[in-house]
Amino acid sequence: MRICILGATGLVGRELLTLLDRAWPGAERVLYASRDQTLEHGGESFAVHAAAKLETEDAPRGDLAFVALDDQYSARYCPRLVDLGYRVIDKSNTYRMDPDVPLVVAGVNHRRVDDSVSLIANPNCTTIPLTLALEPLRARFGLGEVTVSSYQAISGAGVAALDDFIAQTAAGFAAMAESGDRLGEGLDAANYPGNTVPHAGKTDDSGFSSEERKLINESRKILELPELGIGAQCCRVPVTVGHYENVWLELREPTTAEAIAEVLRVAPFVSYLPGAEGAELTALATLKRRDSALVGRLRRDNRDQDGRRWCLTVAADNLRLGAATNAVRAGSAWFGGEDPSLRV
Repeated sequence: MRICILGATGLVGRELLTLLDRAWPGAERVLYASRDQTLEHGGESFAVHAAAKLETEDAPRGDLAFVALDDQYSARYCPRLVDLGYRVIDKSNTYRMDPDVPLVVAGVNHRRVDDSVSLIANPNCTTIPLTLALEPLRARFGLGEVTVSSYQAISGAGVAALDDFIAQTAAGFAAMAESGDRLGEGLDAANYPGNTVPHAGKTDDSGFSSEERKLINESRKILELPELGIGAQCCRVPVTVGHYENVWLELREPTTAEAIAEVLRVAPFVSYLPGAEGAELTALATLKRRDSALVGRLRRDNRDQDGRRWCLTVAADNLRLGAATNAVRAGSAWFGGEDPSLRV
């Protein structure tokens, strides 16, 4: 088996490389990025080839490809990889809303991955954990309206943004300590350190950002509820890893907290954390359970009249469950895998 990672030197590409050792330990790995280089990862050195080599006549054929690139490059290279015989999983936004391309969350709709499909899309890093929490509730109680407020880590903006954030945070807080600036007046009000900011994605005429549109439209497609009433507001918060979502939902059927908890306890790839206080439900806690959606803080909405309106919190490692882990699990629908926790 030959597996390609295109975008191997990025944050998600590196996580994919780690997971391949668990899922398909005997597979040959071919790695590509913007240029020829050597990648040091996990105590090993890997040869990384320039992506342009995939466009040559003698480009190697293969079995499974993961593409972790920006939209314009995904549009360029995904069709080429399919031509080379690969089953392709694309992380970008390029194909997510294409009606001919399955948008797949393992544990929700991986039945869409079969031998008739050569290309699938990996959803946004907030959509994956959200739909893992919503789907079992939809299946048991029916789903009415959903409102989501997300607080997303800097790593979701890429390795360059993350490295800048770490450096600027260290320098900015050191300067605060030296000057006695307890409020952060010396920090940049338009930047990430010590701050919360709206996503920089383009807004449409209604004022919703691209990140908010992704969460809304992708959830409808994955859950196969095109008319789902769902609203979202997304912001970036000054943490390195761990996307956090507060969710207000309305169910079709009235129920109890105990019944909802029982459903979530057995939901695929969900770690249900009991207790409305949210113990162990933090951004950094996602690093302890990197391949699960942490779901907790379940409580009845104070506006509820009949047991149908509830509140809960969903958190996940955006680099792993929100990207690499879901992609590997989706790939297992085609090629199986050695690690049961990475199979569907």
